[in-house]
Amino acid sequence: MTQLNIKPVLESSNPWWDPTSSFIHSSFSRQITQEIESHLNNPAALVLIGPRQSGKTTIFYQVIKYLLTQTKDPKYIVYVPMDRMKNATLHDIIKAHRELTAVYGKTYYFFDEVHYDPEWAVHLKTLIDAQTQNKYLATGSSSTLLLKDSAESGIGRFDFKTVSPFSFREFIQVNGFPSHEMEELTLQSDLLNIMKKLQDIDEVKLLTLKRHLDPLLQKYLLFGGFPAQFGYKYNILQWQNYLRLNYVSLTLYKDILSRYEVRDPSILEDLLFLIAEKTTLPLSYDSIGKMFNISIETARQYLHYLEAAGLIIICDYYTMNISKRTRRNKKFYIIDPGLTTALKYTNFLSDNDMSKNIETTVAAHLANYLKVSTGLLNPKISYWKEKYEVDFVIKSGIQPVPIEVKYTNNITMNDLKGLISFLNNEGLSTGFVITKDIVDVWDMDTKQIILLPAWLVLCCLGGRN
Repeated sequence: MTQLNIKPVLESSNPWWDPTSSFIHSSFSRQITQEIESHLNNPAALVLIGPRQSGKTTIFYQVIKYLLTQTKDPKYIVYVPMDRMKNATLHDIIKAHRELTAVYGKTYYFFDEVHYDPEWAVHLKTLIDAQTQNKYLATGSSSTLLLKDSAESGIGRFDFKTVSPFSFREFIQVNGFPSHEMEELTLQSDLLNIMKKLQDIDEVKLLTLKRHLDPLLQKYLLFGGFPAQFGYKYNILQWQNYLRLNYVSLTLYKDILSRYEVRDPSILEDLLFLIAEKTTLPLSYDSIGKMFNISIETARQYLHYLEAAGLIIICDYYTMNISKRTRRNKKFYIIDPGLTTALKYTNFLSDNDMSKNIETTVAAHLANYLKVSTGLLNPKISYWKEKYEVDFVIKSGIQPVPIEVKYTNNITMNDLKGLISFLNNEGLSTGFVITKDIVDVWDMDTKQIILLPAWLVLCCLGGRN
């Protein structure tokens, strides 16, 4: 792309350069926006990684709004939609901006979908090493590709942050629930302490929270957390069509097929529908390969592509034995409950659908919790199964934390067999059950089982440090 073609895109994409234009942005500010604002004086480039339409561009606009209050000349703030400049390099864009605006000095560059410059990591390294005091921020949709591209060039020069669809906590805030009502539900670094703390919340407060949050949880399980849903209000059919056509298709064809070799693209889409249908059930690469008449290695690669694009979560078997972990079946979850219902063509949730979507939502929230608490961009959540099963095992502190999801108010001793077996096997004393409404502690000899309602746990796990 020539600079003559770059300049009109820059002008149309940066309305704040024209004092007569208005700049419209989302009024809801996520916690990550404040984290980025505090990063603006850091010389390292900041790269946001997250699935398509998870809100990365909106976060950029919110940071730009903040910068407009701090910068005298708005032309020092540059938003760059790289998907509209497919043959342009970062150097081309910066040169075109300088020629177009004639401004020289510290400039903030926001490169959206930076991977459209195939050599972005090398180019960004060069720009940072030039020590011009410019600040560079970028977004991308595929975590694996961005990390691979930056593996050598970005050491010490790039900082990464993940962006996910709205958590349940963010979802209820967007829907008008006041944040001060959740002050007690503060994210801490140790999941065991978080869960223990929740059992001590005042009963009257719990009842009040439940009355307000229960209807919002039902909506969240149906619509999910992708921000674009608020343009569809309560039309679930239109929203699900939008997700299938504009999210799934774009992710498959723009983020995966443009960068990976996939012989039969239809298998990727079929895999997504399979995972939505079989969510919560352990599957082997071998069985998946046989379903689609592909090799085990191809099945593994395709599922890895879906994970890298932010469409699914892969849940490993919990063991310290790497060989055993590799051989055992995996569990797969769609990244968002609303996307799950769209893939299943479900616009009404039965009790069974509700239970499965709760488990899917817990999986996504636990994965995001680990990203924040451990600093890892691709942390793994696990499950455990011998004679009995535990839905999730999370290790963010010294010891593993087992969590069983039972979205019902009828919990029996039968439901606890997996937890008790795991606690005995690992020499642990505390396990958790995520219920529909129950808050209780069951003491069993040397073991303690803490029961907590899903909406309460999800509120807590939806925050950030």
